[in-house]
Amino acid sequence: MNPNHWLTVWLFIAIATCLSGGVGWLVKHQILKLKPIMAFSETQWQFMRIWVKVALVIGVILPTVMLVVFWERSLSRQFFSCYLLAVVVQLTSEISFSRWLCPSVVVTIGTVYTGFRIWQLWSGINLVSYPQPWLGFLWLVLLFWVANLIMLLTMAFPSIMPESKKNLVNPS
Repeated sequence: MNPNHWLTVWLFIAIATCLSGGVGWLVKHQILKLKPIMAFSETQWQFMRIWVKVALVIGVILPTVMLVVFWERSLSRQFFSCYLLAVVVQLTSEISFSRWLCPSVVVTIGTVYTGFRIWQLWSGINLVSYPQPWLGFLWLVLLFWVANLIMLLTMAFPSIMPESKKNLVNPS
């Protein structure tokens, strides 16, 4: 299965949308015991504001520039187009579902799409040969999304996990 084939991307989007909507609905109706909002400290919120700006530059603007640069190469054009379609649908889903269901659903959406995006990039790097420095930029994008997945697993997911009953008991 090729993550940079239109059918694969649309199938992934359909599955990810259903999964994200389901998780958001379950959290909103308190069936899934996750926090409806992300419980970040002020320092974590400051980090997230910077992280989102870096994601915009490395994860959206740089691949868009590369799409324009490699427009004449059909395989590269398809790769970058599939990649950017997934990014646009992710952002649309995060905005819509966080307003309609609960803000914390962006953690689930981000994790699912980041995993798919890493697969897309790995496949795209091995798809054709890119001249330097473009190959270096593509590796930078891939490494950023790996770092994003690490951030989601170590900072974002813990912020939406329910409090342990052990931590809520008053030791007096």
